[in-house]
Amino acid sequence: MLDTITFGLVAVSSVILVVAAMLALYRLAIGPTGLDRGVASDVVLAVMIAGIGAHAIATGTSVGLIVILVLSLVGFTTAVGLARLITGASARERRFLEAEARAAHEARQRVERERAEREGSVRERAERELAEQAGEHPGGEGSA
Repeated sequence: MLDTITFGLVAVSSVILVVAAMLALYRLAIGPTGLDRGVASDVVLAVMIAGIGAHAIATGTSVGLIVILVLSLVGFTTAVGLARLITGASARERRFLEAEARAAHEARQRVERERAEREGSVRERAERELAEQAGEHPGGEGSA
C-alpha cells in the first residue's frame, strides 16, 4: 500500500518536474536577456536535482545523492558567478555614465564661460562706442 502511494506521488512529481523543465528550457531558449537565461538554467538544474531525488526515493537507493550534492555545488557556484558578472557590468556602466555626465557638465561650463566672455566683450565694445559717441557730441559727458 505504501509503495503504491510512493509510486503515485513520484509519478505526479515527475510530471510536474517535466512541465517545469519544459517551461524553463523555453525561457532558456527565448531569453530575452542573459539574466533570464541564467535564471532559467538554474531552474533546469534544480529540476534535475529534484528528478534525481525523486528517482532515489522511488528506487530506495542513495546512489544519486552524491550527484545531487555535486549538482547543488555547481548550481550555487554558477549563480554566484552570474551575480558577480552582472554586478561587475553594472559597476562598469555606472563608471561610464559618471564619466559621461562629468564631461557633459564640463562642456556646459565651457560653453557658459565662452558665452559670458562674448557678452562681456560685446558689453565693453558697446560701452566704448557709447563713450566715443558721448565724447563726439556737444554737451556730452566727454566735452567740457
